[in-house]
Amino acid sequence: MKTVAIINLKGGVAKTTTAVSLAELLAEGDKRRKRPGSRVLLFDNDKQGNASRIFGTYEREQEAGACRIIKTGRIAGNIRDTEVENMDIVTCNYFMELAELEIKADTVNTQHGRYKSALGEIDGKYDFCIIDNPPDLGMNVINAMVAADEIIIPVCLDAYSLDGLEELVEQINQIRALNPKTRLAGVLITDYEKSDTSEAAESWIRAKSGCPVFSQKIRHSKKAKDATFYRLTPLHYSIRSGAAQDYKAFAAEYVQKFGGPAAGERS
Repeated sequence: MKTVAIINLKGGVAKTTTAVSLAELLAEGDKRRKRPGSRVLLFDNDKQGNASRIFGTYEREQEAGACRIIKTGRIAGNIRDTEVENMDIVTCNYFMELAELEIKADTVNTQHGRYKSALGEIDGKYDFCIIDNPPDLGMNVINAMVAADEIIIPVCLDAYSLDGLEELVEQINQIRALNPKTRLAGVLITDYEKSDTSEAAESWIRAKSGCPVFSQKIRHSKKAKDATFYRLTPLHYSIRSGAAQDYKAFAAEYVQKFGGPAAGERS
């Protein structure tokens, strides 16, 4: 099973949209490219629970799966079905705040390797685990990075996002001390609108940031914004929208570059 963490320290850069779109597209496969659907676990690691809400699995009154996993390091009983074929989900909610306080107070057991241990229990059951993360570096995000094989960083082409990119890359390099196999799969440019400024920013990030950057960009799309209101992915809200088509192309680029079941990597 390949674990992919979607991370950025800045909010509003389409982390959740990227995570749910990639998970959904991997699960559905691509008939045109003769890529079969993969077995996917979407892991909601954000206390806001937006990924959980999209798939109708958000739990308000009781502790969600991710909260129990980070406390116990066990995944059994914490996976739920979704209506998407081949895709299951680990949910998250605001109980994550209490869970993080609890594990920070635990000075006996390892704090940073709990997701890695839990996901090890289901290695072979899924082809991919896609982890959606909040815009911070809490213990749950550190756990996600330690568990990840690959990290994808969605960025908007503004100064705040680009400033935070350098700090996040430094954190990824530090995480390699705990997880030497993790790598930065690439930066994904999101909410793209063509202008002189955005073109200059894109040139800088591709040539001078020192980070790999996906060729595919995700265009700004009002349909993608509207989809969040209706708790849908861009593909389910408007398959013909620019963002939906861009995410399809991005998923294809990701699989082409990093492999998957069609490339013989099924667990």
